[in-house]
Amino acid sequence: MKKTVSSVLIVGFLVVDFLVFHDLLKPGEVITLPQYLTGILSILVIALSVRELLAHPKKTQPQ
Repeated sequence: MKKTVSSVLIVGFLVVDFLVFHDLLKPGEVITLPQYLTGILSILVIALSVRELLAHPKKTQPQ
């Protein structure tokens, strides 16, 4: 379940980043503070999600 949530978060934030920053290279385009904060938040969320996806599953010991 955690891997599914991580995958959805990665895809969702990549879509949001594309929608927010796709015009970044157009002349006269200005980045606002909320856009910067969205970018920073998306980097953190994507990094944590990738870390979760790459983590080895914990083995549970029978009791």
